[in-house]
Amino acid sequence: MNRVARRLAELTLLSLAVLAFTSRAAAQSIFDAEFRLAPQWVQYQIHAPASETVSELAIPVFVAVPVGSRLSVDVGTAYARAHVTTGAEQSDISGLTDVQLRAQYTLGSDLVVLTGGVNLPTGNSSVSLEQLTAASRIGSDFLAFPVSNMGTGLAVTGGAAFAYPLGRWNIGAGASVRRSRAYEPFEVPGQSFRYQPGNEVRLRLGIDRPVADGRLALGATYAAFGRDDAAGSAYNTGDRVIALGQLTGRVGEHDYTVAAYNVFRAPGNYAAGDRAGRENVANLFLSLGVHTLGTIIEPSVELRHWLQNVYEAGDTTRPARSQNSGLATLGLRARIEAGGFELFPSGGYTPFGRLATTDDAGLPVKASLTGFQFGLVMRASR
Repeated sequence: MNRVARRLAELTLLSLAVLAFTSRAAAQSIFDAEFRLAPQWVQYQIHAPASETVSELAIPVFVAVPVGSRLSVDVGTAYARAHVTTGAEQSDISGLTDVQLRAQYTLGSDLVVLTGGVNLPTGNSSVSLEQLTAASRIGSDFLAFPVSNMGTGLAVTGGAAFAYPLGRWNIGAGASVRRSRAYEPFEVPGQSFRYQPGNEVRLRLGIDRPVADGRLALGATYAAFGRDDAAGSAYNTGDRVIALGQLTGRVGEHDYTVAAYNVFRAPGNYAAGDRAGRENVANLFLSLGVHTLGTIIEPSVELRHWLQNVYEAGDTTRPARSQNSGLATLGLRARIEAGGFELFPSGGYTPFGRLATTDDAGLPVKASLTGFQFGLVMRASR
């Protein structure tokens, strides 16, 4: 959950619900630039009958630079290396990801913010047959690897958001549109496969308020996708609804966090014409920040559940079955201040997990799953 729910809750919710109010306290010059480096390593072992190990090393880099009191610019990219071992077979993919460049401009009384972004195709958006397994595994919504793809081609995003105080509540809303250029997702000698992503529209709503010694934040995002075009075949894998919630506070001298998210994907269709059943990923995260030895030690537990409706090939009338997957992760994070840097080392162990899959005969079964994760967020600001 440290990677997913915390990022969604802090960046999506708070950027909407308290966008106007945080902008007033934002840095005023380029000398207040902020730099973040966050190397992470994640590995999952999927046991029999899959017998597969999936690992990823990701090194995201993020720089935010204020340009005056109302304009800020940030840029981010990452290096990633994914490795998959299935029996005697191996698949690897590595390199820089796309560069994401974003500008944010605050209007007038700080209640309205305009945003514009460009996804620069510096990453490899085309994968070879040898890289295909590794590229597909890191895209799992359930396992939630730090970097889910190496590149998706050139894309432009524009949006607007506003926030308004209403008593003790802050209310925020936003909308954005993303338009992408076509690219070649597969690198097959002698063949060309053109993929044109459909336009994406996102509508967001967020609210937050103080609660005792902490804060409550709630939000929802609706993502509507136009029809993709894969080599002349138009399809849509389904719109998405994302719900988020986070409650922070204090118990005695210690801090607590309760955070949850739910990602629902509506039914759709694949490029081959087969039906894509609905899916739902739910996640719950609990942590307690213990103040000790001049720092904060934060043990945590995370629970995640994945529900899928599966259609048989060629059947578009009703799903053949529903299947469930789940995992539990125990985590530990610390905060260390060193000079002008804040360091957040973290680790996690997934002792229990069940992943829905099929055996050699194509029959539905569940494979046990275990995993490890380590990370270090380094943040410096001037």
